[in-house]
Amino acid sequence: MSIKKWVIIASVYLIAVFGGYGLLTGENPFKSGAMNHQEHAEGHEPKNESDGHGNHAHQEDGPSEIEVSVSYVDNELTIELMDDEGNAPTLSITHEKEMHAILVSSDLKEYIHLHPENKDDGIFVVEESLSSGQYEVFIDIKPSTKNYEVEAIPLNIGETSTPNASLTPDEEWTKDIEGKKVTLEPISAKTGEEVLLKFDLHGEKPEKYLGALGHVVIIDEQVEDFIHVHPTSEQETNFITHFSKPGLYKVWAEFKFEGKVNAYPFVIEVQ
Repeated sequence: MSIKKWVIIASVYLIAVFGGYGLLTGENPFKSGAMNHQEHAEGHEPKNESDGHGNHAHQEDGPSEIEVSVSYVDNELTIELMDDEGNAPTLSITHEKEMHAILVSSDLKEYIHLHPENKDDGIFVVEESLSSGQYEVFIDIKPSTKNYEVEAIPLNIGETSTPNASLTPDEEWTKDIEGKKVTLEPISAKTGEEVLLKFDLHGEKPEKYLGALGHVVIIDEQVEDFIHVHPTSEQETNFITHFSKPGLYKVWAEFKFEGKVNAYPFVIEVQ
């Protein structure tokens, strides 16, 4: 068969294929992106890296559009929010709260998880007695219409200085708080890979806390990166996250027993 006939047959075949596609979808198959749009519509969506920065509570497109300021006076922590238009942002509820405020001392030895209440237009307040020293505050929120990225906000209380964090990977993976034991099962954490954090509660059944069986907060040794992870299901205390850079990280696994929330600390190394 001559080349000319082959070209004619191939052209007829392509026209038939694209014509059939157009009849089925109602789209112009020759318009750029039509096939890709259909694939997206069938559910091939990108992973949401925020339900958990896996993590949790960030919108990804563009720079943060929310300005956050933190102050502490007379045992009262105040957080003020303002968007790029000078307004108080509207916040979505995430795990039963508008705001999660995570405070850690600069040496990562002290960990506090608070839920400030909305007292005024963009002003959130919570009472908490804090020791003198240097803290980093992570305000975990989900604005309804604005981009937001959690960043460390320094907070100095009194004149006492706090050394920088110097972490050492744990060798003991079972922690006991008031008779309630939690074991972090062996993990292999590498950047760019899905990392499973599986906790053995030694037969104990945790109470639901903020709508889940537990919460995990992870902060790197430089006290810059913040990861807030929730369980993979309502039946298991398993958590999945990702790490963007190697190094040492401190993990706090929060579980509620008999009405009290315990935060179990672990130090892991990411390769």
